[in-house]
Amino acid sequence: MTVIGHNLIRRVESFDGYEILAHPLPSRDDRVFHRGEFEASRVSVTYASHDVRIARPTGTGSRGRLAILMHHGGGRHVLEFYESALPIASALLALPEREQYALAYTLFEQADECADGARAAEARRWADAFVDGRIRKRRSGGKRYVHIETPDEKTLRLSQPCLKFGFPPDQFAGSPPGDRSDSQAISRADPPSA
Repeated sequence: MTVIGHNLIRRVESFDGYEILAHPLPSRDDRVFHRGEFEASRVSVTYASHDVRIARPTGTGSRGRLAILMHHGGGRHVLEFYESALPIASALLALPEREQYALAYTLFEQADECADGARAAEARRWADAFVDGRIRKRRSGGKRYVHIETPDEKTLRLSQPCLKFGFPPDQFAGSPPGDRSDSQAISRADPPSA
């Protein structure tokens, strides 16, 4: 699993619940990176609109977590992740300011890109399951449950007639409902007379 793992990028109104550990390149002008070393080059990449901070959450249960705070035209966003055994905070804070900014920005953007890819893959998985007829719905205890069958589960379900038509397995002893004779149907419907 990567550092960003299963983490969620949340949109927040403010960064009040965070202790700022580092604010690399706080000035907008410092966030313009020139590719050439000479003035004649003038080729540059600007990140002036993206303010990045490295912080720790201050709330209850936030021990061992690190956050990258991003403020840009789309609002304020937070990426939180567990440090676990890796000394991520100390490694990030030991870097020079420009490298801190670049690495924190890259981690944030990579997490965002992974989340977009995961959402697209999950949407594709549900669309394929809908087309194949593998979405199963059930109710239990007043709640609705929906899940996707694997192709093998669907094959097994369709190969067993009692499961296909929703009958209990022992009701017809292996014969599908259309195969029983009229005498069997009558004998089951009318109780024997005494």
